[in-house]
Amino acid sequence: MRTRNRNGPGLSSRGTLIVNGPDHVKQVFAGSPDTWHAGECYEIITPLVSELSMLVQDRQEHARSRKLVTPAFTSAALRSYEPMIGTLAEDEVRQWPTGRTFRVQDRMQRVTLEIILRVVFGVTDPARLTRLHALVPALTDVSPVVLMGLHRRSLRPLPPWRTWLASRREFVAVLRAQIAEHRQAGPGARSDVLSRLLKAEVDGDRLSDDELVGQLMTLVMAGYETTATAMTWLVHDLARMPDVQDRARRAASEGDTAYLDAVVKECMRIHPVLALVSRGLSEEAEIGGVRVAAGESVAASVSLAHFNPAHFPEPDRFRPERFLGDAPPPATAWFPFGGGVRRCIGAAFSLLESRLLLRRILLTFELTAPTAGPERAKARTVVTAPHRGGRVIATPRTS
Repeated sequence: MRTRNRNGPGLSSRGTLIVNGPDHVKQVFAGSPDTWHAGECYEIITPLVSELSMLVQDRQEHARSRKLVTPAFTSAALRSYEPMIGTLAEDEVRQWPTGRTFRVQDRMQRVTLEIILRVVFGVTDPARLTRLHALVPALTDVSPVVLMGLHRRSLRPLPPWRTWLASRREFVAVLRAQIAEHRQAGPGARSDVLSRLLKAEVDGDRLSDDELVGQLMTLVMAGYETTATAMTWLVHDLARMPDVQDRARRAASEGDTAYLDAVVKECMRIHPVLALVSRGLSEEAEIGGVRVAAGESVAASVSLAHFNPAHFPEPDRFRPERFLGDAPPPATAWFPFGGGVRRCIGAAFSLLESRLLLRRILLTFELTAPTAGPERAKARTVVTAPHRGGRVIATPRTS
């Protein structure tokens, strides 16, 4: 499928070829970073993350940044974050209203933000936490009109762009203060993501303060609204599927992390946060017998691939068992975090966070839906969420 674009920031001016077959998706993910560029496809979000963000970098700049950020997301690093994430999940779920309908999305946004601020940024100062809790939503809940307008200097002195830019400047100032405190404390004083980024070194190369700001902003933009929305869909779905909910609860009680992970992955299959994974071409290429010119782009459709019956029989059914056993779906059929050298670096962190939240919710509550039918999907900033916020009823468990 080809689409045509009209010279918007970060979009090919000539067109986009959309693919979803495993062989074609593999070609997109395996394409040389020298000619298949992801960063230029996401240029539109540069004001949200800065020019030093991995999301908008290409070639050697992206490879360097990824090497320096990777140590903060190794298996050992993730194990060190698990106790704090678990505690924050427990604290949040304890505050849920009981016996009445409420919006899960509001709660998930709050806890995922708290995890980012404490586990990623390492913020402990109450005043700073309070300020960041106000700043981050103001920055991330940006309308397409405001986002597009940020690329036009003539609009920046006008509201709402002036207001958004003022919030961004304050946010960056807070991040710089946090970085300075971590540097002053010295290596080994803390165990959060920022501390590991400060210690990361590759052949004597380290991240500068400007680069740290860019990568921290990236982690907020890529890990706040996205994980919150994925968890909202998961609770929304489980409240309407008592059998799956009961099976997942048994897994939570028995410490069966494999099944809980499968539940999370199946929800991400049905409700992918990303719709497309795009690459811009600097040289002509052929994919699926179609010639794609330099300057055009190729996009792998996450939604189409995730509902391919060849890999997911009865694709409309919620079946976590798809992700169990010795033959899980290939990376070219299930890719909610993208793929190849551009796969989201925080994917394992997001899965860990989701599993710990899910476990605590299931052990604390029975979930039911206030209405029989599911909520429809509604676009929200860069994600698609339940249109009524994922309304559920949580009843405390007695055993």
